[in-house]
Amino acid sequence: MKILAIETSGKTFSIALSEENKIIASFYCDYGHIHSEMLIPSIERLLKDTKTSFESIDKFAVSVGPGSFTGIRIGMTATKIFAQLLNKPIFTIDTLSILEKPFIGIKGVKVVAAIDALRNEVYIKHKNIIIIKNINLFIKDLKKYKNKVLIVGTAATVYKELIIAKLGEYTVSLPDITHSPKAEHLATLAYQSTKSTNYIKAHPLYIRRLCVEETIKIKN
Repeated sequence: MKILAIETSGKTFSIALSEENKIIASFYCDYGHIHSEMLIPSIERLLKDTKTSFESIDKFAVSVGPGSFTGIRIGMTATKIFAQLLNKPIFTIDTLSILEKPFIGIKGVKVVAAIDALRNEVYIKHKNIIIIKNINLFIKDLKKYKNKVLIVGTAATVYKELIIAKLGEYTVSLPDITHSPKAEHLATLAYQSTKSTNYIKAHPLYIRRLCVEETIKIKN
């Protein structure tokens, strides 16, 4: 099974091509929010370099968020168009699960994915439901794991000093590149899962309304 994975939920984006759970090629871009300019050319180049045709892809995989509204829309729109044109299934999953994937199975350490949601808040998973939580309450909940917890995601860099002061330096000791979700981990999750959907039912995960929508509501 060939899977093309697309991850555009943050300021970075990545794509990966896998076959039978082996990553054939991947591309990672950290040049800021230029997804709309780079995504399609990057996919075309990856397929060309691996001599892979679009028609040979069996499944597409895409992250649904949370993260950048614009980035999520770009990745989701491209994926849905590909899936519609080729009549292929789509695997969707949240960004937090992609961040956690490389660390599943580590013993003696609690790994927590957390993405900056602005306004001193973070996106986290609580009982398999993604919620927004105040950063101070988030840290308070983790105090019992002091020096035995690893935070992965942009929250670890944005709130680094605060986290170190409350939970210890080890908590945010992972390299910066670790805090960006990667398409190769998304591809692995897609291969391991039997769940997929079609282009009609694939939708972004928006936890919070756009700021402009909130502004309109206040003015009204």
